[in-house]
Amino acid sequence: MFQEIDDNMYILLNNVAGVKLIEENGKYCWLFYTNYPQPLKSKQFDTKEEAIVWFKNLKYNFYRSKE
Repeated sequence: MFQEIDDNMYILLNNVAGVKLIEENGKYCWLFYTNYPQPLKSKQFDTKEEAIVWFKNLKYNFYRSKE
């Protein structure tokens, strides 16, 4: 299943090997580690809580699509 992680940037979630939440310049974003040499960044969030909720929704939609 492809998922939009930023405006017009989609990744195939089956290819994600790892995910990490980072803080940059007072904003939060997720790094998606795939077979691409550099991790792919998600859109930025103002708060850590907002980023975590976004990721939980992403996981929920991904696992729901597998049923």
